[in-house]
Amino acid sequence: MADRNAASGIDSATMGASEAEGDLRLGWRDTTAIALLSMGTSWGAGNVGPVVPDLESDFDLSLGSIGVLSGTIFYIGVLIGLAMAPKLAERATVVTGMRAACLFAGTGSLLFAVGSGFALLSAGRVVAGIGLGLGAALGPVFGRAVGGVKGVGVFGAAFQFGIGGGLATGSIVNDAGIDWRITFLVSAAVGFSALLFLRSVDIDFELSGGGFFKAARRSPSVYRLSLLFIAMFGAPLTLGAWLVHYLTVQGDMALAAAGALAFVLFGASALLRLTGASLASRGFPSWILAGLAPLLGTAGILAICFDRSFDVALPAVILMAAGFAIPYAVMIVAAQRLYPKEPADPVALMTAAGSAIPIAIIPLVGVALAGGWGEEAFAAIALFVAFAGFMNAKLPTKAIPGGEVAGTT
Repeated sequence: MADRNAASGIDSATMGASEAEGDLRLGWRDTTAIALLSMGTSWGAGNVGPVVPDLESDFDLSLGSIGVLSGTIFYIGVLIGLAMAPKLAERATVVTGMRAACLFAGTGSLLFAVGSGFALLSAGRVVAGIGLGLGAALGPVFGRAVGGVKGVGVFGAAFQFGIGGGLATGSIVNDAGIDWRITFLVSAAVGFSALLFLRSVDIDFELSGGGFFKAARRSPSVYRLSLLFIAMFGAPLTLGAWLVHYLTVQGDMALAAAGALAFVLFGASALLRLTGASLASRGFPSWILAGLAPLLGTAGILAICFDRSFDVALPAVILMAAGFAIPYAVMIVAAQRLYPKEPADPVALMTAAGSAIPIAIIPLVGVALAGGWGEEAFAAIALFVAFAGFMNAKLPTKAIPGGEVAGTT
């Protein structure tokens, strides 16, 4: 999860308290705090999808409007949180920022639960998005400080499980005929939960000096690799927003089954990121891991375009998870190589790009679903994922001009 650390603008290499990562032992309290913070803040990225029909009927909203709520407004909040995080950590502490993330995540879900109109629903989504942005930026910093690489790994895996948990819980609750607002009360409880376990930790850090953006503007390698970041981050977030609706309303799958599949998508993705890193460490070439592996995601998406039965959708979501997860490790390393002077900067910029794309795409997919063009919209995402992999069959291995470390070539 180097990207989540980088997104805060904090250079983890300067964190003197955590340099001896091999000597750090991750205790149960810190493990619980990291996992609950990660899940509690990312839960909001998946909890609207299962309640789309309820929002349509209760508030007379179109699918496009729900897409704005689910994606555009929420991810604007995420970007605000990412921007706030470095200054909040600088002026207060990293742990204070994490506590704020819990409060924002929980309060946002509460506002959505009591929402009586589009304005209050929107306010809830922005507030919850800010919580996700703060948590995504500062959680890995805390994880690395108290548990080294293992702490960061716990955050990364829990983040994916949180998105899947939001989708699965909402689907199960609604399939049982329980009021949709209960889903958001559960989300609020999960959002607040890490407050019970967070402890104060002194973490030394300094803000990154920047400079990558100016150097990157004329580099084809940066634009090419950014396509892969957009595919690996933006595509699953977009699919996660509409997968349950697509399988239940556009198809005829039960809500609980569709929610379970959504959980499998993000849960398997969390585990398969580790598989991708393991394959890379064993010497598998990047043209397989970054060039061909995304085709697994393409195949999975196309499969549910033609058949939305459970028997087809289950292997399809596993293929999607593999296609989105296996390239992750080599993609992050390639981004860091572009700017060795400050390796966090390219990861931060490209991750922000990948996370910002759903702001526009999620409501557009909603409009397509409402117009009966759901299969075409999903197929377009599938083809983009394949194109991104094709363009990165040979990942960048050299620094862009201006990014070299002094004394190296």
